[in-house]
Order: sequence, then C-alpha cells, then structure tokens
Amino acid sequence: MTMDALFNFPKFPEAKCAGTGDFFFPDSQVQLEERLPRLLELCGSCIHRADCLDYSIENEIPDGFWAGYSAEERKAKFKNKEEKRTNSLREIVRQLSTGFTKEEIAKDRGIQINSLDRTLDRAKRKGLI
Repeated sequence: MTMDALFNFPKFPEAKCAGTGDFFFPDSQVQLEERLPRLLELCGSCIHRADCLDYSIENEIPDGFWAGYSAEERKAKFKNKEEKRTNSLREIVRQLSTGFTKEEIAKDRGIQINSLDRTLDRAKRKGLI
C-alpha cells in the first residue's frame, strides 16, 4: 500500500465518516474496542460501505477501520483476493497451454489484450509461467 492510497481515498461528503478526523484509525486495540460500537454504528448505516471496503481491499490498506471491518478482519479478505488472483492466473496459463489464443482468452474474460498482457506479466513474476 502506498501512502497515496491512504490519503487519496475517494471522498464522499455525505459519508458517515466525513469530518471525523482520525477516529477511524485507533492507536491501540483498547482504543479500537472503546470506539467499536460507534464505528459499527457509523459504518453500518453508511451508503458508501461497499465502495469503502472495496477501496481498502484493492489498495491493501492495513490500518484503520474501513466499512465496518477492523484491520485484522480485512487481512483475511486481502488473502482471499490474492488467492482468487493466483487461481485466475493459473487458469489463464492453463488456457494458453491448451492452445487458446490471447484474443480468445481476453474475449472470454471480457478484458482488453493489454490487460491480459499485464496479467501474464504478473504470472511470470509469480513463477506461474
């Protein structure tokens, strides 16, 4: 995660967390537990909860309370995201090895060729190709 992701997250003026400062970033587990009822209340009624969670997972933000989830709760979601990505890479590699063209794979996945190329680069870095 880059610091830019933390400080440049989408701003929703009508979000429940707007103007709360660092309330969503407790300094300790004790502070988290003290704030938890209010955090859950704020996040639970926010219309941007799904976007907030997606943003924190996509950017792998390890700190703070996002969309009703603590950092520990989101770690499992980071892991699941990485497992899904790795499985997808393996499936693309399998398709290539069985004779599918890049164009066929991209069309099947609803993505552009350049996006597939970036995905294949990721597979190479992971040692899957």
